[in-house]
Amino acid sequence: MKGAKEMATKKINAIGKATIALTAATAVAMGGVTAASANPLGSLGSLGSSSPGDLEQAQGKEYKLGNVGGPAWNVDVYKQLVTGAETVRPGATVKTRIKIQGVKGETKVSDLIERMPESFQLVKVETFENGFLGGSIKQIDQSQYGVTTNDGVKQVNVGLKEGLLFKGDSTVSTTKSLVVDFTWKAGSEEGTFATGGGAKVGAAINNYKVFDNGPKITVKKGASKPSGSVSLSS
Repeated sequence: MKGAKEMATKKINAIGKATIALTAATAVAMGGVTAASANPLGSLGSLGSSSPGDLEQAQGKEYKLGNVGGPAWNVDVYKQLVTGAETVRPGATVKTRIKIQGVKGETKVSDLIERMPESFQLVKVETFENGFLGGSIKQIDQSQYGVTTNDGVKQVNVGLKEGLLFKGDSTVSTTKSLVVDFTWKAGSEEGTFATGGGAKVGAAINNYKVFDNGPKITVKKGASKPSGSVSLSS
């Protein structure tokens, strides 16, 4: 009798382990990703960054652009020049960073917004992806963002989704931010230009705002080439 009980217990344990292994393997095969701080039994599928070391270290000052949302759910929007230099030559590489940081509540972010001079050419958009086997920098597919131009401003709206089986808008909180890097080629037009950003969030009021109080960029033919930079001019 005792032997039969032990055999039954072993079978149950074996089935449980096999089920867990199958679940993990299926999730990996389907491209599931998790937040760095997620519980193993929590939801899968988080894009963005919750650690300053996830992406390339930014050289420029971080500017707080403003707050988006209402009293229950809201976020702060920040912008940096990753490449640091605020004066560049035509055709030079300019890399910027937009960070959406949760302030109150777990806030859904449907659009992370980047704003640059119309003459600048967008090269690529990147974020950080956490997965079962570790994290890596991910280039965002063009289907996940839209580019519009209006009044001399080129605006990029990035809509990142998270989740394994049921994908939804990315969530930010006081402990989890959403960070996206943009690589640009400076235009041929010389001058000093404003830059900015913004967000569209899941809040009842003030759920969409854009700002143009980010770092100013000067395009000048005589500008020195930053050490280690790569020109994208042809």
